[in-house]
Amino acid sequence: MKSKMKKLELDIGSDEEDPMSGSMSFEIGAEGLKFIKENLQLGKHGLSNATTGEIFASIGPQDIEFFDIIGKGAAGVVQRAVHKQTGMQLAIKTINVYERDRRHQLLNDLRVFITSKCPFLVKFYGAYFEEGIVKVALELMDLGSVATVVKTLKEIPIDPKKKRMGLINEPVLTILSQQILNGLLYLHKCKKQLHRDIKPDNILLNSQGEAKLSDFGISKELDKSVQLSGTFVGTVTYMSPERIEGKKYSFPSDVWSFGLVLYEMATGLYPYPQSVNYMEILDYIVNSPEPTFPKNCGFSAEFADFLSRCLQKDPSKRDTVAQLCAHPWILQYSQSEVDIENWVQEVLNAKKMKGKMPDIPTAKVSLQV
Repeated sequence: MKSKMKKLELDIGSDEEDPMSGSMSFEIGAEGLKFIKENLQLGKHGLSNATTGEIFASIGPQDIEFFDIIGKGAAGVVQRAVHKQTGMQLAIKTINVYERDRRHQLLNDLRVFITSKCPFLVKFYGAYFEEGIVKVALELMDLGSVATVVKTLKEIPIDPKKKRMGLINEPVLTILSQQILNGLLYLHKCKKQLHRDIKPDNILLNSQGEAKLSDFGISKELDKSVQLSGTFVGTVTYMSPERIEGKKYSFPSDVWSFGLVLYEMATGLYPYPQSVNYMEILDYIVNSPEPTFPKNCGFSAEFADFLSRCLQKDPSKRDTVAQLCAHPWILQYSQSEVDIENWVQEVLNAKKMKGKMPDIPTAKVSLQV
């Protein structure tokens, strides 16, 4: 089976669907979930035009064999699965559409997936409706999230004979950062869109050494003339100071969040004290100096400078994503110069030792989108 998807023309300029204002126009019935304004229908046979019935992405429960649960969150669970005909490994995201916020997040996800062609965003293979639940089929990023990889690497005993500078070495970090920044550049420049929830759980990695952005459920397109947002959504501990203070914010807020994630990938630690209560952490973010690497940590001056350009409390002083892409630290290594395969193998070995990599059939052919 080849699942073909045509680009939909969606009206995404209104704020009606924002969870902080107004209501979303939808219908749920025996045939599935219909987003009326977008003329989009999710049924048991896949994603289609609600008026003509034309299938944009055909995939259903009969096409999928489910395996283990690989993630849980507020929106639902994610299961490892295989497309039966092609053997393609998938990640199936389960969403309860009877919850208003989940419907809103699903619609935002679909808006990004079906109007985007970017190798630095997780691939979308289709979605279907079944008994009040929507199953979204995405490419399986088999190393898991940055959060999972950081946790795995922290559990590996350090070999005293091997010098390890940081949790993830700088050459590998530059390659992963290039890819994360390319995903953000696509959202900011091509889509004029904020992600609004950049955090370790929402950046996924695979065994080809690729990093991709995921979870666009609270992303927001900004008006091209104003380019500011005022709603308060997202994971607060990775929010920029201006967002925590309830100020208007724009693209620099994603850059701050990326900086915190990068700090964590390099050191294995969240840069603010974790022993304090929740409100104190927010106070630290707003009122304490910007995070910097500890003295004598061994990171290069170029890396420290790059991080400082992400983590400026004043958003006007932060580099843009385009500026960060041109920073010397980012440009010093090309893909061919970095032994990312060796690093990937290190992560895979650690996962196998802990029994986190179940044996799943290999794909026979690719599932097309």
